[in-house]
Amino acid sequence: MATQSDYRYTLNAGDKYHFDVVGFKLTEGLSEPFKLELQLSSFDPNVSFSALIDTPVTFTFWLGDKAVRYVNGIVTGFGLGKSGFVRTSYQMVVEPALVRAALQSDSRIFQHQNSEKIIRTLLQKNRVDNVAFELLPSDWEREYCVQYRETDLTFIERLAAEEGRYYYFSHGEENHALHFGHQSTASPILGTLIYNATPAGDRPFAGLWQFEYCRKVTTNQHTLRDYTFLNPNYTLEHQQSAVNSDGVSSSSSQHTYENYDYPGRYKRDEQGRPFSRYRLESALALSETAQATGDDMRVIPGYGFTLEGHINPAFNQDWFIVRVEHQGYQTGVMEEEAGEEGNRYENKLFLIPHHKPWRSPQTPRPIIRGTQVAHVVGPEGEEIYCDEWGRVKLQFPWDRRGNFNEHSSCWVRVMQGWAGAQYGNVMIPRIGDEVLVKFLHGDPDQPIVTGRTYHSTTEPPYLLPKHKTRTTIKSKTHKGNGFNELRFEDEQGQEEIFLHAEKDLNHIVKHDETTQVGNNRTEQVTRDETCHIGNNRTETVAQDEDLTINRDQTHSIGRNRITKVEQDDILNINNNRYINVHGDTIIHVGNELNIDIAQNGSWEAGEVFEQICETFDLEGYEQVELSGPGGSIIINREGITLVGDVYVEGELCQEGGKRKA
Repeated sequence: MATQSDYRYTLNAGDKYHFDVVGFKLTEGLSEPFKLELQLSSFDPNVSFSALIDTPVTFTFWLGDKAVRYVNGIVTGFGLGKSGFVRTSYQMVVEPALVRAALQSDSRIFQHQNSEKIIRTLLQKNRVDNVAFELLPSDWEREYCVQYRETDLTFIERLAAEEGRYYYFSHGEENHALHFGHQSTASPILGTLIYNATPAGDRPFAGLWQFEYCRKVTTNQHTLRDYTFLNPNYTLEHQQSAVNSDGVSSSSSQHTYENYDYPGRYKRDEQGRPFSRYRLESALALSETAQATGDDMRVIPGYGFTLEGHINPAFNQDWFIVRVEHQGYQTGVMEEEAGEEGNRYENKLFLIPHHKPWRSPQTPRPIIRGTQVAHVVGPEGEEIYCDEWGRVKLQFPWDRRGNFNEHSSCWVRVMQGWAGAQYGNVMIPRIGDEVLVKFLHGDPDQPIVTGRTYHSTTEPPYLLPKHKTRTTIKSKTHKGNGFNELRFEDEQGQEEIFLHAEKDLNHIVKHDETTQVGNNRTEQVTRDETCHIGNNRTETVAQDEDLTINRDQTHSIGRNRITKVEQDDILNINNNRYINVHGDTIIHVGNELNIDIAQNGSWEAGEVFEQICETFDLEGYEQVELSGPGGSIIINREGITLVGDVYVEGELCQEGGKRKA
């Protein structure tokens, strides 16, 4: 039968150096790197420190000639102790390869990857190759996940805890493996541990001799809520309660103690449901615990064992090992200081019932306070790059892996001065613009653009401070050199509102428009102008109006036209004039009517042409001719010639003149 005196401990540090183990302390727990602290003795006083640091070693627990357990890791610390007559003392610290991840910090962005892939990337970076992941019930992709000023280890632990994972280690003679577990209730049972409350002397078998049990009240309901702009009216809330089949909490008070948190750091229901459950299970795991002391070397965090022999049958059940502290020594190797104590070993265990899920506590995420600077990026050859929500891609100055393209970040929302349901203002930051970025709740995973700034390569539109009185909204033609602008000049005596449209300007007024110009107004249209007035038009000119038309003018009037001229009306036509009146024409002249025809003139009436006046004076400089169907009268310098029959009614008087023969 094996006893404590059969325990031995050895260290394999390679063929070059040999050490004897004087004493050790091993601390190991779920979701924490194990730490083995060794007190060593060697006949070699000149061990090379640099040759051992960051190299693998294996510590072995022996029970007689049988290796009971290994602890494999890398040397993270090595020191020199006191030197005796023959031997030299050394101290060594052994930790898992994972501890390298605590030595490196970074700020980097992961996109469209699940947590396992992200964690594997970081483990590979730190030369942690022997890794196993327990499958999750449901796996989901993280659109955007940021490691911000965190060590690789802190980031790994944070991601693992968010998804209900914990990690632990298994050891072999040559290496050790890192395991990421999820269902602790399905962890293997290593065997049976016997409880012996009254051990004495050299204990005949390994087991437990102290067992302390504790129950405490804990949170028994956890509620998370979050928000997504894709469904703003949906209360993205998930609640988990600790109840058994009888409807009463099996591990805490019958009263409800709710832990409510916002934000829950999820954007979909398939994330929120497990997130809230993991947080509740993390609290409930500590509602029923046990601490034990024993000397069975097999106990390892992440595994279970069956307890037997306790006086209380309720404790004789399967327990899950959360944390263990091992301590042992063997003074017999120090011949100079050997005593009678012999070899000793004991451990202290922290346990929970095996049927209870274990979840590692959530680790705090980094918080970005204040405002950061970033630059808008996009595909090569593009100037404006956005999605249907006006979101843009960003390159942060701290991101060493970004390539200043459309893959540098997720789509990032942009704060606008006014945003409503299909109203407000939209100004999309363009590629190359410098923007100011804040983070919702300080979360590095949730950036939002809150402003823009000029810098040395994106200068203001006008030279400053020369034009400090100008306020402007000036755009730039996409892939061109033009611009649109609304500008305000506030220099005293030069106040101006300037509007520039690079191409079209559309002005829509659904009701009244009033324009008042205190001085002059000039309007220039290079090509055509069309004005359509649906009803009446009134135009008043206080003084003169000049209208110059270089070519034709056409007026079309659907009904009447009335023109009133208070004084003279002068019409000057350099060529022909045609007036076509389909009805009557009435001309009323208040005084004289003079018609001056430089060449020929004619009047033609289809039926009757009648002129009525007191005196009718018809005069021709050379000849006057009146003609009709029956003859004509010709008056010229030679006299009067009548052609045709002459009929006279009434008295015929002849005075002077001579009769032609």
